Amino acid sequence: MAAQATGVPPARRAPSRFPLRLDRIVHREFPTGNLRIDDPFSRRHFADLTALYGVEPRPEVADGPPGNNFAGMAADLLADLTDEPADIGLAVVAHTTPDLDCRRAAVTCLSEVIPGRPLVFTVADCGSAAPFVALEVAASYIKRHGHRTAALFVLDQATLPYETGRYLAGDAGAALLFTPEGRAGSLTVRRVSGVPAEDVPAAVRGALDELGCDPEVPAVLSPGLRAARDLPGHTGPTVSAPDGFPVSGVLGALASEVGWAAVGHEGRRVLVDHDTDTAELSVCLLDRGAP
Repeated sequence: MAAQATGVPPARRAPSRFPLRLDRIVHREFPTGNLRIDDPFSRRHFADLTALYGVEPRPEVADGPPGNNFAGMAADLLADLTDEPADIGLAVVAHTTPDLDCRRAAVTCLSEVIPGRPLVFTVADCGSAAPFVALEVAASYIKRHGHRTAALFVLDQATLPYETGRYLAGDAGAALLFTPEGRAGSLTVRRVSGVPAEDVPAAVRGALDELGCDPEVPAVLSPGLRAARDLPGHTGPTVSAPDGFPVSGVLGALASEVGWAAVGHEGRRVLVDHDTDTAELSVCLLDRGAP
């Protein structure tokens, strides 16, 4: 259900600088996988699940092409991200759609394939704000426990045998590696809750001002946002994330943009995401030059 204006001021949080620097970001779209959900256990599981929540089932999906689960996607992204997973002390998985197969979780997989008993957990049920919520939560763990290296896995998948209420284009994921000397720059996150669509321009402008983001900084926008409407006064170039990838789209667009980590204004990027269902606004500044 779309958020409605209530007259209550949005809940604002102070900008949060991530305690480690971004070292690398990778993105991958996954073709048809090898995981089927037409076995007796899966059929019972999804039948019970849809009946319990009154969700419209899609039994034809179970009989269609196989899909990918988050565990397999996370393992593949980890291989793309680093040759030395033993250095990762904290790994966070963020998603909004449920996993394809409940029998093997991505956090379980990562705790097995990353040596050294890393701390691994999942952030979900936050809509498209999930990656930015995950950054805030991960920052707290890093500050408390002194982790020197961390990774974030942001995952979308579209093979679900029931209606989700969202357009889902396919299976994709992004992974980010953070280290003390990360080459790609510093991340600062600003989130605002309770922002209906008509209040987005003012809320975005306020967030950008708090982040010290001038109008010329290139911006990566979530699919529902429009620069002319939602970024008043912005004069820099914009890139729109593809529709159908609710949590990985914005980070995927950042990862695939040519020259995004160059110097000058090209050394800064601002990511802007608004979820009309949850009324969550997330703004994230990547600054290569920041200490």
